[in-house]
Amino acid sequence: MDGSLGRNLIRRLFLCAIAAMATPMVAQQVSDLEPERPIAIEDARVTAFHALSGAVDWTYTERRGGLDDYGPGFSVLYGALRGVEVGGSLRYVTRPGRNAGRGISSGDLFLHGSYAIAPESATWPALAFRADVQFPTGLDSKGTDLHLTGMATRTFDGVRLHANFRFTHLGATASFERSERYEGIAGIDLLVSRRGLTDTLVLTDFVVRTNPVIGGPAIFTLELGARRRIVSQTVLFAGAGSDLNGPGDRTRVRVRIGVSQLY
Repeated sequence: MDGSLGRNLIRRLFLCAIAAMATPMVAQQVSDLEPERPIAIEDARVTAFHALSGAVDWTYTERRGGLDDYGPGFSVLYGALRGVEVGGSLRYVTRPGRNAGRGISSGDLFLHGSYAIAPESATWPALAFRADVQFPTGLDSKGTDLHLTGMATRTFDGVRLHANFRFTHLGATASFERSERYEGIAGIDLLVSRRGLTDTLVLTDFVVRTNPVIGGPAIFTLELGARRRIVSQTVLFAGAGSDLNGPGDRTRVRVRIGVSQLY
């Protein structure tokens, strides 16, 4: 599949996803937010005890300089204990050898655990903590990476505000790269039904992260997405985002569509 075919396919799928989201459905709650499904923000609520969910998506990234890539992503989440979630994820992209040199993994295995520190109260937001270990199982990957994330969520009627802060330590870097990186995400989601239904959620976030290159300026990203219950326990999601600044091969637009299933 060449670049033009990939762009045409993902655009058609994205339009189909939006059309499906516009179809009236039975009221369901779709507010559980998982990173990258469809955008970066995560809420401070872990998977319910003994609940199991899986997701698959397809992502197309158009980059400045013509170094586009695309590929599937997979994830699974499980409520191991009350207030404790465990899970794993994989993502594959084309041009894995070239992308590995730019810090973009293809095939690395992520294993994580999340802990609900405190539920939301009248005066405090919900708080949670997540730890990910990224193993270098992908092509040309080197070093084991650690990601630590703090999450907060505050609800106001049908609107929720989210804040994530992530610290990353990379196990292997070049001399000009940062081994420790930081990322802050501010996001909002809201229910769009005028009849009080909870089956469709739209969300947006703004991401600030340190430049991978030592001395480089911070990188800013804007994203928009939606989640839609399509049948009983199945959610369709779609999102798009763009780097507002960054290196010459930065993301012009990233489009992602996928489906998640709760068991």
